[in-house]
Amino acid sequence: MKTIKVVYPLSNFIQENSESCVMALGFFDGVHLGHQEIIKTAKRIANQKNLKLAVMTFSPHPTAVIKKGEQVTKYMTPMAIKEKIFKKIGVDILYVVDFNIQVAQIPHDQFVKEYLYGLKCKHVVAGFDYKYGFKGKGNMTQLQFDAKGQFCVTTVEKQEKCEHKVSSTLLRKLISSGRVEDVPTYLGKQYEVEGILKRNRNEYTLHIDSNYFIPCSGSYEVAMIIGDMVTKGVCEVTSNDLPGQLRITTLYGDLCKESSPAQLHWENFIADFDMDVFHAQAHLDEIELSMLPQ
Repeated sequence: MKTIKVVYPLSNFIQENSESCVMALGFFDGVHLGHQEIIKTAKRIANQKNLKLAVMTFSPHPTAVIKKGEQVTKYMTPMAIKEKIFKKIGVDILYVVDFNIQVAQIPHDQFVKEYLYGLKCKHVVAGFDYKYGFKGKGNMTQLQFDAKGQFCVTTVEKQEKCEHKVSSTLLRKLISSGRVEDVPTYLGKQYEVEGILKRNRNEYTLHIDSNYFIPCSGSYEVAMIIGDMVTKGVCEVTSNDLPGQLRITTLYGDLCKESSPAQLHWENFIADFDMDVFHAQAHLDEIELSMLPQ
């Protein structure tokens, strides 16, 4: 997979050396089940048309630049992790657009002309709620007009699980409230982070990208994976933790002698430090229903 960083203004060199492709559009934080459906659809079309499969994403998240509403500054999949996932899926070209105030001000039709048609895009695939261009005036309906017949457009409809829209926003809410056990329903797997596990006597610290989105303070059951070895442990998250560091206590076995690449899977919430029985285990309305006389 080739990763191509795109800065404003888009250079003639990148346009002239681009390859005809099917382009999947989105920020793709988490690469959840909804994102996977978009990329799977784009991949199927690319195979049918014998074209390269391309993905266009942005860095940083647009809300960090536009600063309107809730800002996303931490990620379930920092860029290096996102690249690994895309490569495993079979993406041929990853375009990473450096999102800044100049890019945010590009009119929707100009964005299509330069960043899609200009990169030899022959077919675009995106989710039903995808927006682009200045003030998000471009949407999937507008894209049909902005394409001007120069490429095809496929819209992937809303993906739902348990009557909830599968979205990065929902996943961040689950993680930020400690409900890590609910994440696989929408992500397709347990939430995981990876880094370098270091041992200091009987204690372990996982050093991770400081841009990772971490669950709220509390104690969590986790699984640690080092190569072919998997062991259970407890990760305690506190407000005093240093950025990019997680403390893990293993339930059995030695994980490493000094340091090793490792993955941490968040499996279950155990308790927060105030022992709040409501926290992260069920919605309040669910708990209230369970307390009614049977």
